[in-house]
Amino acid sequence: MHATLLLLALLAADGGTNSTPPASPLARFRAAQRTFARTFAAGDWDGARAAAEEQRHAAHGRPDADYNLACVEARAGRPDAAFAALGRAVESGMAQDFRPDPDLASLKGDPRWSALEARQEAQRRPVMEGKPELALPAELEIAEDLALDPRTGAVFVSSPRTGEVRRWNGKSWQSWAHPGAEGTSALALGLDPKRRVLQVTTAPLPQARGAVGGTGPPSELVTLALDDARVLGRVAPPGLELRHVLGDLTLGPDGTVYVADSVAGTVYRLPPGGSALQPLFPAGTLGSPQTPVLSAAGDRLYVPDYTLGLFVVPARGGMPVPVSAPPDLMTAGTDGMVAVAGGMVAVQNGIVMPRIVRLWLSPDGTRIERWKVLARGPDIGDPTHATTRRSEVVALVDSGWGRFTDDGKIRPDVAAASPRLIRFALGK
Repeated sequence: MHATLLLLALLAADGGTNSTPPASPLARFRAAQRTFARTFAAGDWDGARAAAEEQRHAAHGRPDADYNLACVEARAGRPDAAFAALGRAVESGMAQDFRPDPDLASLKGDPRWSALEARQEAQRRPVMEGKPELALPAELEIAEDLALDPRTGAVFVSSPRTGEVRRWNGKSWQSWAHPGAEGTSALALGLDPKRRVLQVTTAPLPQARGAVGGTGPPSELVTLALDDARVLGRVAPPGLELRHVLGDLTLGPDGTVYVADSVAGTVYRLPPGGSALQPLFPAGTLGSPQTPVLSAAGDRLYVPDYTLGLFVVPARGGMPVPVSAPPDLMTAGTDGMVAVAGGMVAVQNGIVMPRIVRLWLSPDGTRIERWKVLARGPDIGDPTHATTRRSEVVALVDSGWGRFTDDGKIRPDVAAASPRLIRFALGK
């Protein structure tokens, strides 16, 4: 699902689920944040420097550690070290504008400052390698995920606002299903062409029409028949004493469903014929897991964590391990992700300039060797997810999330979005 900055702030705060393991990446990140805030406020530059380095190890996919380190070194009177760290943060594509930060004021007279300003401006220039594919119904207000049926050519999209799944039959859009209860959002879509089912996740989000505050129906994974939208099954996550949002999912070739819980901080597995979601690792291990991607061999799952970066975990369960990447690549802020030849395509928003990037994995699948921006800039608004069609990737852009506050109110100063699909021919 689309992760918001409010969720990010909540996950970075002192509190959280009681089940967070002491050595989990999320716990390490929170502890490093607290230590950094305390030592920086006290002017303990050595302590703040060490805490920033710990942030780098715990949240490998964020620019925060380098940015914080730049602030420390600027305050400590070490401009060379400050510019080195700030340069790495700028190269990552961070959304934050560093120029008004008073902690960096001592650097402004240096000629390297204007060079970094120019570099950040270059990082914001529009890129568009895609071509228009299909306009989505404006009345959805928010569009979240998409799925393509290779047999019929039908296109399915979900709406967190209306709670429905719409279907394009080649001529017009039809309201195809309302998989959740009144006041719930329809989120992830996963189409299984072999078994002729569509997997959908639902959750009671404040952006849904008719949403009721407080307790609501549980978040669910719903299985629908592709032929007539019949509900074939429903399953809720275990541990209902915790808050859950089943956001994003992917499917294995045998029909196994892997579904991320962006609030409980884990990923579940539902095997074929299964009746219960099985956690791959303890709740609270990650901050906000998003769309998982299965490795080509089917033995590993790549999990982008919106808060921390990209991880890999055994497909049958185990502790997430960071996927290393070039220092100028920010993998946090990834919402949607889809497997392509040689790696993945990631859709990023929020804490990074909204963009769609292609990632090439090493032959052993343990690291990202190179990356390329396919789209970036105002033309894609808030992009969310992508899927594949033969040698192309089709992505959902201008989703409409930016028009709504975290508590579901409409922003009067933001125009209504026009959700649409764009396609990218990937080549090699």
